[in-house]
Amino acid sequence: MQKLIGALLGVLISITTFAQDPSKEGSSPLSALFYKAETYRITGRSELAKEAYAILLAQDPTHETALYQLARIFFTENNFFKAEQLLATGTSLYPENQWMWRLQAVNARQLGDMATALSSYEVLMVLHPDQPEYVQDALLSALAAGKSEKALILLNTLEELYGDGPEIVQQKMEIHLRNNDAKAAEKAVKQAIKDYPHRVEYRGLAAQFYDANDKAKKAEKILRTAVEDFPQNAPIAMELARVLQAKDKIDESIYYLERALVLPGMSLKDKGPVLISLWKTAKKDSSMQPMTDRAWTAAKEIHEGEGAYYLLEGERLILEGKFEQSVITYLKAIERGFNTPEVYTQVAELCRQTNQDDIALKVLRTMSREFSDNIEILSYVTFSHYDRGWWSECAKVAIESAPKALDGETQKWFYNLAGTAYFSQDSIESGVNAYELSLEIERDAAALNNLAWELGKRGLELERALALTKESNEKSTLEATYLDTWAWVLYKMGKYPEAQAKMVLALQLQRTAPDATLYKHASDIEKALGNQEKAQKYRDKAKELKGK
Repeated sequence: MQKLIGALLGVLISITTFAQDPSKEGSSPLSALFYKAETYRITGRSELAKEAYAILLAQDPTHETALYQLARIFFTENNFFKAEQLLATGTSLYPENQWMWRLQAVNARQLGDMATALSSYEVLMVLHPDQPEYVQDALLSALAAGKSEKALILLNTLEELYGDGPEIVQQKMEIHLRNNDAKAAEKAVKQAIKDYPHRVEYRGLAAQFYDANDKAKKAEKILRTAVEDFPQNAPIAMELARVLQAKDKIDESIYYLERALVLPGMSLKDKGPVLISLWKTAKKDSSMQPMTDRAWTAAKEIHEGEGAYYLLEGERLILEGKFEQSVITYLKAIERGFNTPEVYTQVAELCRQTNQDDIALKVLRTMSREFSDNIEILSYVTFSHYDRGWWSECAKVAIESAPKALDGETQKWFYNLAGTAYFSQDSIESGVNAYELSLEIERDAAALNNLAWELGKRGLELERALALTKESNEKSTLEATYLDTWAWVLYKMGKYPEAQAKMVLALQLQRTAPDATLYKHASDIEKALGNQEKAQKYRDKAKELKGK
């Protein structure tokens, strides 16, 4: 059973978008072409848009919008080198175009050209001093480029904008340490403690610094003072517990660990792994059970109502083997906002183990509705229905999902599963249509065989079934399963000697474990030919294989 707590409590999705100021295009001979290019871009026809913008630039190499939009299209296609050429021209011709500089900076980062990214963000800082995010982006670029002095200057700029803060002090320390100047790093954090004695975060930074630089005594001393000055601060108690544990001061470590867990102020993202670890330890060492119970009780009192709490509780119930209860708990997490594919998948798999089909069906329906554009999720939902034999649901999701897939292989997979699901419900026409859609993409041997088999076993359109199975066997020669289909279609057509010849070859070509179905078919064919003794022999073999 997959563990979700670590992966799900810290979900962060970041999206970078690029806009373009209203065009300054006036009436000119290029206007019609310009608006055609813009229309193609806006309606998502990027190939046509690229052609139109390229023509614009051939006629006017300084066209501002064409330079930007064509570069933007190349960027979205990961063609960063072509984008770079256009943006270099654009920024030199239009040095006040914010979007041109911004795209150039991001494009340069994709190329690993941190110097260009840094210089682009520095221009943006001048153009838009009211947007401090450009200072932060410049700082990150300076760090990536290894320009420590520049990074320190940018940090000072951030200090002027926001004042001192733990993040800025930490970044200063990291820069100094990168320059092998531990004294400067220590000085930065000590000054922060002096300037802000009521900010516990700086004590924690100092302790981490000393601990990482083999000065465990100093780390312990500063943390002991901190927990006395800030007795209600959970993170600082947790940090002291960690340092004490590293020094084998186990009893004290456990004391401060419990203190950290029962106090408010720490997120479940930080507490969760510790609580799970405590639970496992208590199962091996009963003396830890009272403290573990207190810690879990406190977690419930502080965090009950948060979706993250129910994820944590769900994982604990799984460890205890209480799978049915864990389903209910995960559903509560979903109700409180943790409606991610991972949580839905966890519930669906738990339901499979506990035979809670009604809940599983509702969850799978919700997944296909909530993530209707996510092909991976739709594939999971489709196969889950298929695996459980929920043919109506399988067919519905598969046939609706196939057109959304971007590649032919995935589309075929959906159509083939839809065909199987329809035929399993005896929806013959729909099943045929689904397989035909698959075959329009590729005359795949498996799809040809499956459609031939479904028609053949029902005695429908036997001439067509024969043509399909012949084509299937031409594409994949000497395949036992496909020869079996060929033999069975011939049997249904009353062509028993031909069917016998194909079946004998199919039985000889079984590459894995013998298949009872093939022997059953062989028995029926021999019976039709009047070979009762041989038919009985094959029938006995089929029964023997089924009994294994």
